[in-house]
Amino acid sequence: MPKSLLYALLLALVYGTVATAYILVSSSMAADHSASVDELRRIEVQKGLIYVAVTTAGSFAACWLALRRMAEDGEELLRRERALVASQGKALAGAMAASIAHDANNVLTTVLGDLAGLETHDSHTRDTHLVHLRSGVDRLIDLNRRLVQAARNGVPHDRRACDLARVVRDSVAAVRSHHNLRHARIVVRGPEQVPAESQPTLLHQIVSNLLLNAGDATEGRGHIEVVLHSDEARLHLEVHDNGPGVPMDRHADLFDRLTTTKTNGAGLGLFSVRACAHGLGGEAEVGVSPLGGALFRVTVPLSAPEPIPVA
Repeated sequence: MPKSLLYALLLALVYGTVATAYILVSSSMAADHSASVDELRRIEVQKGLIYVAVTTAGSFAACWLALRRMAEDGEELLRRERALVASQGKALAGAMAASIAHDANNVLTTVLGDLAGLETHDSHTRDTHLVHLRSGVDRLIDLNRRLVQAARNGVPHDRRACDLARVVRDSVAAVRSHHNLRHARIVVRGPEQVPAESQPTLLHQIVSNLLLNAGDATEGRGHIEVVLHSDEARLHLEVHDNGPGVPMDRHADLFDRLTTTKTNGAGLGLFSVRACAHGLGGEAEVGVSPLGGALFRVTVPLSAPEPIPVA
């Protein structure tokens, strides 16, 4: 039984007992001490007025104490809520910073792979690695800009016209030098063009993290498929692999920060995927791939979504 209901029942019981005893005792005394009907009436009126005065004073005191306690409890709850909101804000800022740092580390690892590729003597290969290096540096600059802008003004919303199919293919090409993907077989299927108004950097982070996760799951030598299809309003991005897959009991919390199925993982890659998907106004989910491993599906709108009110 809730304490509030218990206290209310005890108070009602005490009041009923005291009131009943008062009526019985006072009525008996009034009858014993009155010599006439008029005197009995006068005593009953006086007794009633005294009863009303005493109960009014008691009710006032009880209500005042209760309201004062409620006000104090309300102020304490408000103080705790503010402290909780502040701590959640700090935790979210830390998680966001860690997520961006994780993505920056992925880019740096890819850059190192391209730098190693420059040691070859094939001029065509060297030119390709140089293009990837420039692209990687641009992404690092953009990640740093997002981090600075988020610290100042919250999550940036720098949407622009772009081709999401081209962004996905460029992202796949950019991370091919990563050691997790260097020997993997990666196939991209889907339309050649998907025009949209979006944030290419966020989509690149999504593709990079999903590909690196797939490469890690297949030990760098598996089969990975990136499948694109779109309708009039949304882009559907799927990343399949032939690795061991994700246990069904882990699907629900897999995108939470610090949650991972890897023995040495930090749980930031998939957290970044969901955060970027939400930043684009979309969703991310995990399933089972026809290839036998994991299927990660991200759905994002092709145009800017309606702004979400922030409480």
